[in-house]
Parts: sequence; structure tokens; C-alpha cells
Amino acid sequence: MELTQLKCFLAVAREKSFTRAAKVCCMTQPSLSYQIARLEEELGETLFLRKPRSIELRKAGMLLLESAVLIVEEQARVVSKFRKREALVDGEVRYGIIPTVAPNLLPALLGSFRQEYPGVRLMVRESKTSQLLREVVAGDLEFAIVSDVESSLLKKFSLHLTPLYHERLLMAVPSAHPICGLSQVTPKAIDEKELIFLSGGNCLRDQTMKLCGAVDDQSFLVCEQLPTQLSMVGAGLGIAIVPEIAVRNALLKGVELVHFQEPAPTRMVGLLKKRGSKLGVAASEFVARLKKKAEEQWRVGE
Repeated sequence: MELTQLKCFLAVAREKSFTRAAKVCCMTQPSLSYQIARLEEELGETLFLRKPRSIELRKAGMLLLESAVLIVEEQARVVSKFRKREALVDGEVRYGIIPTVAPNLLPALLGSFRQEYPGVRLMVRESKTSQLLREVVAGDLEFAIVSDVESSLLKKFSLHLTPLYHERLLMAVPSAHPICGLSQVTPKAIDEKELIFLSGGNCLRDQTMKLCGAVDDQSFLVCEQLPTQLSMVGAGLGIAIVPEIAVRNALLKGVELVHFQEPAPTRMVGLLKKRGSKLGVAASEFVARLKKKAEEQWRVGE
């Protein structure tokens, strides 16, 4: 039983004429008659009583009528739902983002997107790179905005990381620190005993360890969020490696930012998704805007 057959059946039942029903269905009368004949053959019963001047439903036709109406109406509802999604009248975007990017990225995008597409639900998950990676793999998120991910993990979980922008890494030091007198420094100037880390699972923690050659961060100060890290620096408790864009508008009381000598170390911020997977219509529009914003404002440190 095919949907076309049911639509032809309903047209004949409404119009009580094969000729008029064929016009309604935008097909020739022989084609419509063929669809009805196939439907009757499959059901094993004749659906219509053909009279010289009219068509009437037989008992079998009356039995099919209610079900056919429900099926065709449900098909129309499903198609309408997807047309609305295609037109971004409704739908959803499920994505994740790391905390060191979220405050700078989301305000620039969410306001205009929600204003233009108020029916689209934006479901944002802010977490560490390691957690977001697991949720992308599990299919809980369509994509995630993260920083550098090891190529071995991308290969292992069949993931693809598309670069959005690069940003320089800076050294955040207490205002009274001797390094403040230097215009530029090298990683060799860092005393790893002074380092303040973000906790495990944060990509910035791994980038800091790689830059400074630190082997183990167990003996250092560790915190969860970048603002806390900067507060510790401002209190004179140590120094931290921070991303430039993330601290551009941060409260930096008692903190000085020192640049590294060129070529300065950078981190890449990119879009993580399953390899070969296709984003939904709403997510595709959101990502297109994200890429445009990155090209316009944030492509630094390359």
C-alpha cells in the first residue's frame, strides 16, 4: 500500500468521479484507475461501486476511508514539520563550547540568531574539551567548539576538527612580578613552579604543559575556571598561560599580560563534529554565521 494510492482513493471518494479525481491528483484518468486497481488488488476487495453516473464507496471502501484520512493527514503533518525546519521556523541546535571561548563567542551570535529565528531552540552545553568530545561521539551534541584536539583522538573516534580561528597565548603575571618589566618573553623564562593550571580535561591545561615543558601539574595550583585563574594571578599566587581573545575583556585587577617573542605560541579554536555526519538545517545556518564571524573578527595569531 503506497501513499499515492491512498491519495487517489480519497480523491475518488470525495469527487465521486474518476475523471474529476484525476484532475485533483494532477494525473491522467488511466493512471489514477491503475493506482486504485493496485490498491484493490493488494487489499483483495473492491473499494468502489461504479454506477453509470456516479461512484459510491462499497463496505470495504468505507472501512478503509477513516484510516486513509489519518495516514494522509499524518504524512502532511510530517512534511510540514520538516518544511518548517528547512525554513528555520522551528528546529533546534544542540552544541557544546569550552568555557574559555563561550563568553566571547556566544554574545556575538546568539542575540541576532534568536531574533531572526525565534522558533529555533538553541541548546548549549558548556564544558571541558574532554567531556564535549565524548558527547559529540555519543551523538548528544551535533558539534562542539573546542581548542586543539590530539590527532590520535580524532582518528580513534572518527571526528573532524575544522579550524575557525587562531589566537595567541599570553602570560598573565601579577603586576609586581619581575617579568612585567619585559616587553616580550620566551617560554624558557617561565618558572614552572609558579604556574597556575586549569583542571584536567581542559585543553588550555594541556597547551600550558606542552608550552612550558611541564611533566606533572600535581604540585601546582589548579582551578576550574579562567576567571578564578586570573584572580589567583592577581593575588600574587603565581602565573598563568591564557588565550588572548578570552582575556580581551576580562577583569584583570592586579594582572599584567606579557607577550611571547615571535613566533608567538598560539592555540587553534575549531568546530568538532563526527566525520561524514551532516548537520541539521538550523545547525548549518548557525555554523555558517560562526565561520563568518571568525573570518571577520577573530583570525589572529596565524
